[in-house]
Amino acid sequence: MENLKVSKDNKESRMNFVKYWADYVRSHPDKVWSRQQNILINSQLQGARALKLTPKDYLRVKGELR
Repeated sequence: MENLKVSKDNKESRMNFVKYWADYVRSHPDKVWSRQQNILINSQLQGARALKLTPKDYLRVKGELR
């Protein structure tokens, strides 16, 4: 991530990352970045499955249910 600007402001950091990722997607072949997205999404799904939370537990963890 050589072109990614680091910022103390969270909103600015997020916008910098969006710009960085948009540039990366434009400058790399679909097969390269889509493979990376596939790895990320699959790991998120695997982690979610490993937690085995009920919908109520999930909402409780998020703070949306007491």
